[in-house]
Amino acid sequence: MYRIMIVDDEPLILAGIASLLNWEEYQCRIVGKASNGQQALSLLDTLRPDIVITDIKMPVMNGIELIRKTREDFPDIVFIVLSGYGEYEYTSRAMELGVRHYILKPCDEAKIVEVIGKVTEELKVREEKKRKED
Repeated sequence: MYRIMIVDDEPLILAGIASLLNWEEYQCRIVGKASNGQQALSLLDTLRPDIVITDIKMPVMNGIELIRKTREDFPDIVFIVLSGYGEYEYTSRAMELGVRHYILKPCDEAKIVEVIGKVTEELKVREEKKRKED
């Protein structure tokens, strides 16, 4: 079961994403939510998510800074950026930090399902590779 944290400063978005899917169907479960990057950063060590779905523009600490700081201590966490901002500056900074999945709001269930499928497949391949190396 893959552990997911959702980070967004809009309470309706947080609740909406959390209730959008039957996460267990996709071998996932929501382990936590945060309303900004700083709050999320403080929860990472306790929650140990495999996947973080984060907004970009948030107060206190934005999504780009969250990703940058997380990479230092938790390089294996996969980030999915879910943002209302598709400007080149945001997407390019996210890609420089290794983000491969950037979804523009508003999005539908099908798009999130598609990306979650890709991410969980990546994680499975990574786990199998690591098992073979050990």
